[in-house]
Amino acid sequence: MAMGENRKMKTSKLNLVQFIIGIILALTGAILMFFGILPLSARITICIIGIALIATSKFRLLK
Repeated sequence: MAMGENRKMKTSKLNLVQFIIGIILALTGAILMFFGILPLSARITICIIGIALIATSKFRLLK
């Protein structure tokens, strides 16, 4: 396996991990908003960070 292929696999796995963490944060923020557990600014911040992680990951569901 060439060095470039190994690096490509690592970045694709990191993109998938970033995408999954973004999904988890966005859903957590939505659940917190539904139940009103934390202050509003904290709930919005969690959602925005999750959405930003999803948007900046290079993982694509449709290829």
